[in-house]
Amino acid sequence: MAIANQITLGLGVVTAVVALIGYWANQHIKRRETKSQMYAAAIQAIHEFEELPYIIRHRKSSGSEVRAELAEKLSGVFSRIKYHQTLLNMDSPVVGQAYTDLFTHTRRHAGPHRKEAWNTPPVTSDDQMPGAAYYPYDNSHEIEVCLLAMRRELNPWGWLSRPFTHRRIRKLRNNRPPYREPEHMRQRRAEVFRNNG
Repeated sequence: MAIANQITLGLGVVTAVVALIGYWANQHIKRRETKSQMYAAAIQAIHEFEELPYIIRHRKSSGSEVRAELAEKLSGVFSRIKYHQTLLNMDSPVVGQAYTDLFTHTRRHAGPHRKEAWNTPPVTSDDQMPGAAYYPYDNSHEIEVCLLAMRRELNPWGWLSRPFTHRRIRKLRNNRPPYREPEHMRQRRAEVFRNNG
């Protein structure tokens, strides 16, 4: 009878372990999906932020209603970015810091681009639309670092690898290559300024 009890107990333990593994795997898949959507929305907010100078440049007019509408849009984008910064910092300090670095670096370029866009008269005809503006951002390195942190956090044991991810990100940040605008972008910038000037 003792062997029968041991077999029953062993089967019960194996069943419980399999159920726990299945539960853990299911929860991980749900968390990964939720985090993936959160990360994608955060990166989308950065891309919306980068588009603001183009939206300002292509405004309908310089009237007060248009300015108020654009100011509201600007405020909404800033609000979404701050929301994502807070959310990402609560979820993972490593991802939150990488996202904050990305926003800080993008913001260095965005301010002058928005100022230039506001100081340029609105587009008034269709022939002015192609190449009406060119606002480059030197943030591809920060985007890659942020995506690296996000990818590592999506791993099943991402929370355990945070110290390693933090060290890797710090190393990448310290080894950031100096910005060199690609030749095709430099030519495009010269063409835009030639057409607008």
